Amino acid sequence: MTAQISAYGRLVADPQTRTTASDKQMTMARLAVSLPCHTGPNGEATYWLGVVAFGKQAELLAKHQKGDLISVAGNMQLNQWAGQDGVQKEQPQVIADSVISARTVRSGGKTGSQAQAQATSDLNHAQQQNNGNEYDQTPPFNDEVSF
Repeated sequence: MTAQISAYGRLVADPQTRTTASDKQMTMARLAVSLPCHTGPNGEATYWLGVVAFGKQAELLAKHQKGDLISVAGNMQLNQWAGQDGVQKEQPQVIADSVISARTVRSGGKTGSQAQAQATSDLNHAQQQNNGNEYDQTPPFNDEVSF
């Protein structure tokens, strides 16, 4: 039995790409996912999820970098190993069938803080153009049309 998972979060490090013995591209990454938690600070807890992708999805994952928002979907698996101290350890990971960038791009091709600065500048410009007038609240339709 397999468990399907979809997760959305930030990459905590740059993805690492390797080639398998069968000459397939494989990319590995770690994702920080925020989950609701009543006992956590601000009502949230961070869940650390490993991501492994092969082929085309590996290429897509490799294009991202630390801090990028991504969404992944695939099969969940639990890796178990003995640590150097002999203690049994485990880490959940998703074998990604789908990797989607959650980057936002604003007009002019700006991302991140550039986009925020541009949006603030655009808002200030619009407010100056308004000169204190209220927004037009006139509905764009005619209520007097009979049916």
